[in-house]
Amino acid sequence: MLNHIAKKYNLIERYSQGERDFEGLDLEGIDLSRVNLSNAILRNTNLVFANLWEATLCNVDLSGANLSDADLSGSSLLDANLSNANITRTNFSYAGLSGVKFTNVRFDSANFRLAILNCTNLHGTDFEGANLQRAYLLEANLSNTDLSHANLHQAFLFRANLSRSNLQNANLSEADLSEASLHGANLKGANLSEVDLREADLDRVDFSEINLRLANLSGLNLSNVNFIGSNLSKAILHGTILRGACFNGANLWNADLANADLTGADLTGADLRGVNCDGANLEHALLDVGWMNEVRICQTILPDGNVSYRTCRS
Repeated sequence: MLNHIAKKYNLIERYSQGERDFEGLDLEGIDLSRVNLSNAILRNTNLVFANLWEATLCNVDLSGANLSDADLSGSSLLDANLSNANITRTNFSYAGLSGVKFTNVRFDSANFRLAILNCTNLHGTDFEGANLQRAYLLEANLSNTDLSHANLHQAFLFRANLSRSNLQNANLSEADLSEASLHGANLKGANLSEVDLREADLDRVDFSEINLRLANLSGLNLSNVNFIGSNLSKAILHGTILRGACFNGANLWNADLANADLTGADLTGADLRGVNCDGANLEHALLDVGWMNEVRICQTILPDGNVSYRTCRS
């Protein structure tokens, strides 16, 4: 314990005297909470089990450092370099990480809950299994990243670039993905319940067997998209373009399809109970016998081209 205290005050004293190069130091278990070490060089340092809670580490070089089991919750690491660092079980919750370099770093078991990573370039990063619950990733570059099995519950991903990312089995429930790019992303087995996808780029995305319960997909162009076996119960698809989309076996219970364009869509085998089709275009759509008894229809274009006012309220 005394050794840790001596190391702490020795480091602080050297820093206060203007020294910045502390490469390779053994600082295992040291308490540097709320200490300011901005612009310091801490390459290849041993910070295992270190307490860096609410420390100011802006523009610090931590490349190659061992931060396993370290606590950096609430710390500020703006523009820091963590390339090749070991962050196994590192706690980054509430940390400010915008602009941080994470080259060649694995994020499994690291905690990024409520961390701020806005506008950060994370292209090609391995986030498999990482905890990013409620993390701020606004306009972040997450293209080609591995986010499989990651926890992104209630994450803020407004305008984030997730093109060609692997989101297989990721938890994106209640996440904000409005205006985000998911071009070519792999969403197999992902949980997208209550997600906000308004104005998102969903080109070449396969939504089959995905949980989209209560998801907001209003106004999007999802022509020819595959929704086979998906859960879209209570989903909002108001005004969505779904020409040629396939909903075989999908659960659309109480979904809102008002004013949606379902021209040529395949809805055979889908659960349509309570679906709102007011103002929708179902021309040439494929539907099971008796489907009209399950849905709301008012000013709806039927598969034969006729307009029905069947459930319009007087």
